[in-house]
Amino acid sequence: MKKLKRELSWSFSRDRLFKECRREYYYYYYASWEGWEKKADEFTRRAYILKNVRNIDAWIGDIVHQIIKWIIESKLSGKDVALEAAIKRAKGLLMKTWEQSRTKMWVANPKYNLNLFEHYYRREPAREKLSLKLQKVTKSIRNIYDTGLFQLLIDLPANNILRIDELDSFDFEGIKTFAIPDFALGNDGCTLYDWKTGKRSDRDVLQLSCYVLYAIYKWGVPHDRIKIVPVYLTEEVVSLNSVEVISIDDVRNYIRKSIKDMKEILLDVDANNIDFEHCSKTNNTWRCKNCKFQEICK
Repeated sequence: MKKLKRELSWSFSRDRLFKECRREYYYYYYASWEGWEKKADEFTRRAYILKNVRNIDAWIGDIVHQIIKWIIESKLSGKDVALEAAIKRAKGLLMKTWEQSRTKMWVANPKYNLNLFEHYYRREPAREKLSLKLQKVTKSIRNIYDTGLFQLLIDLPANNILRIDELDSFDFEGIKTFAIPDFALGNDGCTLYDWKTGKRSDRDVLQLSCYVLYAIYKWGVPHDRIKIVPVYLTEEVVSLNSVEVISIDDVRNYIRKSIKDMKEILLDVDANNIDFEHCSKTNNTWRCKNCKFQEICK
């Protein structure tokens, strides 16, 4: 099996982490590297375990994404999934993965078994609070059907679907750049959908605008024929309306500047060796109590 190479790459999530806390960025992308190897030292192994920790909100979002992907792929295979079936499957996934975390199945395989932050750090929420959070899953799925999105999928020709929640990449000025559009629809242009189970953020449009750049590189779609649709699934009124794309030149400049900043804290760009001295902790210390690396962050 070919040995993985630790190369500098770019993604919207990597950029976010870099800006929020360079120490967390170091643990996530560098300290944890090869922590999956049997020969890994204790610190590297621990960093790798913590890298794969998920909090409850992220876990809920993952489940919703999995269900929507299953609904769409079922449609492609000729089967329409009823709302009740979708909710039943979601509840099954919630129970299965909760047990993975509760019983520490991640000890054997951290990447493929859920390890919840709230279990790991013994901060499990009260039953009532947890129940309210889990209701986001059924509410999100119901909204998929109620907004008309499910009907759109039923009526959609299969060859119009370009991508369904799959990690992909393109070359941006020599740097491998990752993108995961939740749903890409092509029909005399391209529409990019992004499922959101959390609160609105000012960065949502920037994220989708980065995906526009991916669509341009991947499918050769002109930028003026690409629409972006952030879908906030837990809101009372869910909209499928597109929002204005950030200028492509501005997006390119944003990514270019982000990559430049990431390179500046490297001792060797080609080897992608980082200078720990340039990986300071965030000044926003309120973030630290919810950081999954707090166990090893000194």
